Amino acid sequence: MCEVLQILGAKEMTIKDMAIIIGAVVGLGTLVQVILYQFYALPRFNKSLVEFEANLRREEYLNQKRWEIRRDACLKALDLADAMISNYQYENVQDGAMVKSEIKTEDVRKCINELACSCEQGEVLEQFKKIIFGKITPAVIVDLRNAVRRELEFGTEEIDMDRERAFVGKIFCDPKVQKKKAKNGGSVEKVD
Repeated sequence: MCEVLQILGAKEMTIKDMAIIIGAVVGLGTLVQVILYQFYALPRFNKSLVEFEANLRREEYLNQKRWEIRRDACLKALDLADAMISNYQYENVQDGAMVKSEIKTEDVRKCINELACSCEQGEVLEQFKKIIFGKITPAVIVDLRNAVRRELEFGTEEIDMDRERAFVGKIFCDPKVQKKKAKNGGSVEKVD
């Protein structure tokens, strides 16, 4: 303390003088901290934050796109499964009770590839293959629908549980049914 007094040319220092010096030193230290924070630390922190936000947005975008690809594959599987089910013959369903849908082997192959590459679990692909290769009833579509719900994270609750009316074979206002009905003199016998 004596050296400080000698430098300042003072013989004795009052509490007020000491407070002024301490305040000046603290003020100078704070100024240095503010300058370092504003021009060094804050820009680096902001750059890191901006990079983090950009990475987060990019990851959200990719997740959304992946989900959309998965959704499209699952919905395509449902459409193809409906078409396949309409073309099968069943013991308890009389011939002509279903309007047959067109389906191509190439579309089924493509759908299997899309499901295998985009789904996070294998349940949808497994149910789809069961419809393609298994001995089934039209009620199997319920299992595929519920598997799609789980895959797309719409919940684990099974919304469609009605296996008796799970599949619409035909509706009488369908133009295909109406044309066939008109050709057969008002009765519906067989619909292709």
